Amino acid sequence: MAIDFEELATGGMSADQLANVFLREYYSGKEISYPINPFQMLTDLKIAFLLRPFKKYEGIYIPAEDEEDFPIVGINLLRPIVRQRFTAAHELCHHLKDVHSGFMCATNAKSEIEKYAENFASELLMPTAELKKQVQKYAKDGYIDLDGVLLIADYFGVSFQSCLYKIAYRLHMIQGDTDAETLQKLARKYKPAVKRKEQGKYDTVLYEQLFDAIGDNFKLKPTEYACQKFKTEYVFHDSRLEGIDIDMETAAAIVMDLRFHKQDSPYCREENQNIIEVAGLTFAYDYAFSEAESEISIYDAKHLNEQLFSTAPCPEYGGRYRESNTLVLGAKFETIDYRKIPEEMYFLDKEIKILMDEYEELPLSKYVERVIQIHHRMTVIHAFRDGNGRTTRAFANMLLMKRNVSPVFFRDKEKDEYKEALKVADLSGQYDMLYERFFKSILSSFAALSDFRM
Repeated sequence: MAIDFEELATGGMSADQLANVFLREYYSGKEISYPINPFQMLTDLKIAFLLRPFKKYEGIYIPAEDEEDFPIVGINLLRPIVRQRFTAAHELCHHLKDVHSGFMCATNAKSEIEKYAENFASELLMPTAELKKQVQKYAKDGYIDLDGVLLIADYFGVSFQSCLYKIAYRLHMIQGDTDAETLQKLARKYKPAVKRKEQGKYDTVLYEQLFDAIGDNFKLKPTEYACQKFKTEYVFHDSRLEGIDIDMETAAAIVMDLRFHKQDSPYCREENQNIIEVAGLTFAYDYAFSEAESEISIYDAKHLNEQLFSTAPCPEYGGRYRESNTLVLGAKFETIDYRKIPEEMYFLDKEIKILMDEYEELPLSKYVERVIQIHHRMTVIHAFRDGNGRTTRAFANMLLMKRNVSPVFFRDKEKDEYKEALKVADLSGQYDMLYERFFKSILSSFAALSDFRM
């Protein structure tokens, strides 16, 4: 950019003023659309950013060492998306005004430099002039209630608390005491996260912005190390998702033994019936990793199901469509009549072929969402005699890997949310909860698999 933001800041310009100068320069007279995308701003300024599970830091800014280098921003993976957006805007401030210094931005840092970056981020994402316009839409007798605050926070893509504080302290439009402790109590009692869930609101748009901005920083070409790591994690978590009680040590032992002995492994023997399908799951993922770069069709789902049961006493049943109607326990839908399975799989395959034709041109978020829709449709068709959940998740992961996106697994604490999201899609056709669950899990998986050893 032509403007020297560092000079403006050192010359006494306030954080609010600097943020608004940047917005005018960035949008160059174009109308600003909300929520603002701070991740795209980083990308447009050629700042690489990654999400990592930091323990002590909200974010990190590492400036370029020379003209051939590029700056890097790290953002805490463990924080909510609204906080990650705020951190992205915060680190953008460091890039503009502190470009000659690296910063490790600790949680609750109180230095003047950090306070300046916090104020910049707040104004960048929630400009005061626009905030006034939005508040006027919902104000009653000169004040705004907490329901209005929630609507405005969603409009800007910021946290309820940050929106509440800015309306209280900048606009003085929260009725009653507005000291920090009182506002905190109000927010806790109001329970904005619960309210949003009750209203069916999710952060899909914010995750779409993140995925579409992250670009090449998000591509994963799994090495042998990454494949083994993923299979160990996946076998452990997915087996527990299906009610098979194994520990991580056993999962790791299964994956390692199968790596060397294949079907000759003791885990493939009939006396190990309780974990024999766990062994098959590793073979299913051997297939998924090896074939993800090829043209994917619905028939890959049949091959995955065959591999899943390749170590079972009757392997010939793998890959075969069910021959009776069934009820999925815990689901809120009826699976299709078994006589319609070939027809439904044929039409689903046509959707997959369209996706394969378009996969390189689609925005990343839209590609992922199409994969999730196909995944859900496969759960409803429930095509196979057994192993449908594991097969459909493996197939979805094949489609993700086709676009070099990290395959996912759902940890114990996430499996209930995943199952509930499927139910919501079953009942209402609304996918936002399922999208959000997948987006979060993809980010987590990428952080785990994009190890320095890759």
